[in-house]
Amino acid sequence: MKKDLKLRTISRLLNDPSINTMTLKAVKEYVFNSPQKAAVTQQWAQSNCTDFTAYSNPDYQWDLVDCYLSVSEGSIAHVLRYLQLNGYDWQQLSYFDDWNGNGLTTLDLISSGCQDVSFYNNVTFQAQSLLSTCQSEGFIAPKQDITRQNQYDVVLSLQCVEHMTAPLDYVRELMQMTKVGGLLCMSVDGFSWTPDESIGHFWEYQTDDKTQFVKGPQMRKMVKEYLKNNGFDIIKGACWNANPNVFKRVK
Repeated sequence: MKKDLKLRTISRLLNDPSINTMTLKAVKEYVFNSPQKAAVTQQWAQSNCTDFTAYSNPDYQWDLVDCYLSVSEGSIAHVLRYLQLNGYDWQQLSYFDDWNGNGLTTLDLISSGCQDVSFYNNVTFQAQSLLSTCQSEGFIAPKQDITRQNQYDVVLSLQCVEHMTAPLDYVRELMQMTKVGGLLCMSVDGFSWTPDESIGHFWEYQTDDKTQFVKGPQMRKMVKEYLKNNGFDIIKGACWNANPNVFKRVK
């Protein structure tokens, strides 16, 4: 995403005009160290992972922006670079951006030239904000896939799976939405971040049979193994620092 568009969009999302005059480096530091982000993180941590109103707290926007700037922006760039270097007609592929938060990753895809972009987000004001931004910037509006029953060439799940108490249930949904021969691009590094530093993360996650709980790093291994055993090959080295992991559906 170009600098000016990024600054305009973040400034509007956070209702902070001063961001328009900052450098990108300064914005990253400003958002990461903001009292708004710290307060919502503390709200989640002190509730022992039970206060889901943290997601509806207006200041949660600061955490979402920080997530995009620190991780997900790189994820989009890495995936598109992989597609370009490996001969994909990347602009014509169908993309699905799942649980896209404040829409920055979806906007990134569209502003980069992807022409068939869909997303899922059940927070009405966040979805509407994305659509309004696309309209004001002159971009083709992305499609809202509220059923999550369609299939796509590229399915993106960036910093999502670690927000699910039963991650393998969620992974199965993503698998079904990926076309045979398509790519599932999923961040699993978030399992390493604990609830005292990341909103919506958990100390432990349910296993597939719902009878046990395991720590995040173990669940990360289980997710990869499950995909491998159910028709998805991991493409090693597809993205720098595995941000995100890229799995190809082979059957």
